[in-house]
Amino acid sequence: MYLSHSEIQQLHLLREKSPSDRFSLMIQLIDGQIKAIKAGLRYKHPDLDDKELEECLKLTMKKIYSLKP
Repeated sequence: MYLSHSEIQQLHLLREKSPSDRFSLMIQLIDGQIKAIKAGLRYKHPDLDDKELEECLKLTMKKIYSLKP
């Protein structure tokens, strides 16, 4: 697998960060992913209430990460 110049630069920048900073970045990325998935589910199923939306989110995340439902 070949990395682009910008990907190599990103790896170097990440290596310079502390473990807690890298963890914070990971949390931000996951939070953004969850918000995007929720927005997509809300768009596809505008009639869902908040509880149903959370259940759909859980099922979707399990499918994405190949976890057993």
